[in-house]
Amino acid sequence: MSSFVRVGAGEPVLLLHGFTLSHHVWRGVLAELSGDYDLVALTMPGHWGARRLPWRNAGVRGIADGIERDLDELGWDTCHIVGNSLGGQVGFELERRGRARSLAAINAGVGTKRFDYNAFRVGVEFVLQYRLALATRVLGDRAATNPRFQRPVLANSARNIAAVANEDATNMMRAIANCPTYLPSVAAFARDGLVVDIDRVRAPTSILLSEFDIYPNQAPHVHRVLDRLPPHIREVRLPGVGHIPMLEAPAQVGAALREHFDIVARTATDTGNTR
Repeated sequence: MSSFVRVGAGEPVLLLHGFTLSHHVWRGVLAELSGDYDLVALTMPGHWGARRLPWRNAGVRGIADGIERDLDELGWDTCHIVGNSLGGQVGFELERRGRARSLAAINAGVGTKRFDYNAFRVGVEFVLQYRLALATRVLGDRAATNPRFQRPVLANSARNIAAVANEDATNMMRAIANCPTYLPSVAAFARDGLVVDIDRVRAPTSILLSEFDIYPNQAPHVHRVLDRLPPHIREVRLPGVGHIPMLEAPAQVGAALREHFDIVARTATDTGNTR
């Protein structure tokens, strides 16, 4: 099974990180929620310490295939899925396959068209960042623990860099440096594009959007999606935080997720649809 952390007891919740990262980014959220939920923070296939992933399967569907195997090993037919960025896009794919009791997608790319300028720009930035990943791989913890190496990556991840714990910043750099499918995944995501079939989502879903996400969901075709969400899909704003909000504000993210789970539970009780 992939590298993971499991804590707590209660309703099963799967936490999926963003591109090139690892389960370590959920450390603060695990502490916030472990008293009430059975939490598994999983490193997705093709990432640092996880299952190997053939380069030809480095996209969303290939990652989801591997996670389904992990869910089977856990004995979880379904669970609540929380995904940030790429993890959110994988969450939509797992929901399509019937594995989600609910979905909370944090800064995942959605829209009415699969490709746009922002998606292209993000891909270019990841390609440029690869040089930093290579340097960190060569230099090891001398680079991973160095604020000068961390700062460009943190600037793309958090609004308040100073709020990110040293441990989290270091693990983020280690994960990026040791992501074995870095470039093949960039190519695969360019092929996969944004999530465009959100109208097919059936599980209760919250779309969480950070105020200062530098990979902005500001394009008109994105707003067309958000303006016509069906009743079982909520839009939630996360003020004051960046693309990976759990790094700088785990309590805020934990509170938003707790509200999501509470709404899902109340709705299931009202409709008699409990699992």
